[in-house]
Amino acid sequence: DRQAVYAYDFEGKRYDVGDKFGFIKATIDFSLDREDLHDQVNEYIHTLVEKEKAK
Repeated sequence: DRQAVYAYDFEGKRYDVGDKFGFIKATIDFSLDREDLHDQVNEYIHTLVEKEKAK
């Protein structure tokens, strides 16, 4: 038996959005790439990091 194998040569960052954490990383990365969201998301992440450091 022979089966066809298909491939795609992809350049760029790959996200596993089927994985919970992969979905979160993709959402953060894409939101930081958006001019209309970048500052708000960046500030929110910074706030979260500071809260975690204070624990």
